[in-house]
This record gives sequence, C-alpha cells and structure tokens, in this order.
Amino acid sequence: MTRTRTSATTGLRRGALLAGLLLLLLLALAPAAPAASSGRVGPESRLDPRVPLEPIGKLADDGWVMHGIWDAQATGTLVYTMNDAAPEMTLTATDKTGTPVWSVAAGDVWATSGTLPAAFIAEYTDPDPNVLRSGKLRAYNADGSVRFSKSFTNKFVQPMCDTPRRLVWVEVSAQKVTRVFVRQGSTTRSIALPYRPPRATFPDPAEASTYGGRVAVGVYMSKPSAWRTMIYWLRVSRSGVPSIVAHGITNWPYLALSPDGSHAAVISDRHAPYAMRNLWVDFGKFTGRLLPGDPPTEFAVGPQRIFEQGGYSYSSDAGSWSTTTVSVVDWSMYYMYQRAWVWDNDSGSIWFRYDPGIHYLAGIDDAGALTAINVDTWAIAPVLGTYADAVPLADGRLAVLSPEGALSFIANPVAGL
Repeated sequence: MTRTRTSATTGLRRGALLAGLLLLLLLALAPAAPAASSGRVGPESRLDPRVPLEPIGKLADDGWVMHGIWDAQATGTLVYTMNDAAPEMTLTATDKTGTPVWSVAAGDVWATSGTLPAAFIAEYTDPDPNVLRSGKLRAYNADGSVRFSKSFTNKFVQPMCDTPRRLVWVEVSAQKVTRVFVRQGSTTRSIALPYRPPRATFPDPAEASTYGGRVAVGVYMSKPSAWRTMIYWLRVSRSGVPSIVAHGITNWPYLALSPDGSHAAVISDRHAPYAMRNLWVDFGKFTGRLLPGDPPTEFAVGPQRIFEQGGYSYSSDAGSWSTTTVSVVDWSMYYMYQRAWVWDNDSGSIWFRYDPGIHYLAGIDDAGALTAINVDTWAIAPVLGTYADAVPLADGRLAVLSPEGALSFIANPVAGL
C-alpha cells in the first residue's frame, strides 16, 4: 500500500468476526473487568494464531451487526458492516472527508488497499470462507471506477497488492493448484506453486510488499499431529514476471512482510506447547532472529519499526488475572516503546491499531473505550466516548467509528506531544 500494513492486510477473516461475537456473549456473562491503574487493556486470547483480533460485534434486537474500519489512510478509508442478514457484508470506500465513493455488498469480501479510496477486492456470493466459492475480482480506482474485473468459479481467491501499475493476487482451484497472478498494464502472468495439498484451502499466509515486487504464500499441509505450512518466496520482475526464489516446510502459521519486502516477521510455533515466538527473517530465508516480546497476539511491520501485542491470562477456582504487553521495536531489535497492563480477572480485552510508520497506537477495549498512545514520547491519553473502532492516521488525526457505524475524524490527543 501506500497502505496501512495491519495484520489484516489481505482481509478480515469471517471466522474471527464470528469468534468475536461468541466472545461478546461470554463477556456478557462475566463480571466487568475494572481498568488497571496503568491503562484499560485486557488479556491476549486467540483460538487461531493466523487470525487477527477483530472488534467485537454489537447485538441488535433482531440479530447481530458489526462495524469496523478495514483500513484508514489520510486519503480515505474502507469501512465494513457485517450482519446476520443478507447480503451479510458491506464494504464502503470513502474519501479523506469520509464521503462515500464506492460500495460493495456481498456474502463476503476480502480486500487489499491501494491509495484509498482505491482498493482491490474479491467479492463472494457465499459468506462461508471455508468452502470453494464463486465471485468477482475487482480493482477500484480512487474515483470509484473499475479498472479491472474478473469472474471466478469454485476457487479460493485473495488479493494481495494494488498499485496503479500492478495487481497481485493468489488463487487456489478445486484441483488444489495454488497460482500467483500478476497483472501489469494489460498483461496478466501467473505461476503455479509445485506443492498440491491434500485438499484445497485458503492460502495462508499470503503477503506482498507495497509495490508487489516480493511475495510470500503459504500452503497448509494437513498433518494430524503438527502444524506444517509450505512457504514459497516469490520475486516479481520489473516487467511483471513472477518467479519462485525459495520454498520450505515450516511451522509458521502467520507472516507479515515489510513494506519493501526485504524482511518478514513470522509467528513460529516451534516452541509449542509452551509458547509461540516471533521471528525476524530475511526475504527468502527460513531462520532468523527472535523478536522480543511476549507470545504474540498480533504484529505488523512498518518501514523502520515492528509492532507487537502479546500477553496471557490465568484462571482457576482460586481466582484469575491477565496481562497484556504492547511493544514497538526497530529493525535492529531496539525497544522504541514497551508497556504492560495487568487486570485482576481474565474477562477484559483490547485491540490496537497503528499508523503506517507505527508512531501512534489506538486501542479499543471491550467496553468501547478508546486509548491513544504516542510511541515516540510515550504519551498516553483516553478519548471521551464509546467507539467500535479507531485507526491513527499519518497526518495526526484519528479515524473513528461509532458503535452505530458512523465514521468521523478527530484530533489525535497525543500527536505532536
């Protein structure tokens, strides 16, 4: 992107959203977690380490509805709404003032951002992400016009890169063939990955650098007693020709490329069942340095910095507690920011977002309270109100979404301090 590189860069996982709704119901039955003296943050809790934490949904009188910010930049936003009624998901792109430019309603949508409101999306008729589906692949210009459109049938399709010059996406067919596509100008080229899994599944991880010159794609290898993923590193030439640089069998469930594609942060479960650790590897490599920080909830890679959120919780008949840590390190593994919060029970939660340079953080807790953090000055400030989501922008604003789904922009209280 000139894009916010989040752990959800290539799309929101529907399974995570449904898990969020389940968590909401569980929290409704649990006692409210009091805020710790050092901040309103709750425990790390994930069923699937591949899936980023998402904002928790709001129960409506006739079902459930969920609002969130898919991505936000100074030039525009992508805002989504999910509900239990057809068409189930709506994705709306706005300009920098919050005015809608284009919108898509479908059973499910996966997207990667260009310079917003430009975006590259896969639109599915079927909301179930675990089955082969049919739909359309579209690239929207910033003015809402469509510059590329392609239908697909019975496939897993994921867009990975959107620039004015290049589109990159990956498809898995019903025949279990994983193919990476690069469209440059009016020419589309592709390469098939040699490994065919026992069954067709969504490619995971699937990441591209900002301009699509480097790509990483994982193919899940079904094993009864171990997590195994075949990781392919690919390079795309200036003329748009993809080629495989290296491949290897890993136990990596998640990977995030740096914007230039030179490095990647990965979650490795090599230490399981005791802990999951982060690794910092060079592009094309399978070994690297351990990233500091607690076992990860999520992380993101910026041009110079790496964001990590981790933590753990404990519960027994005698009592419960939890802790969450937020860390930002530079590429040399030097801590730029680190903070820990402790709760006296395990029912709280928070999810942090960040700007592209990872200078600012914004966290929403399970009660909708918003906290803003300046990584460089360590300033921290609460923001009055209740919110469904919030994303710091590079220009010093916060893009915020109300529980009812209204988008607005406010001054970041810790910007420039």
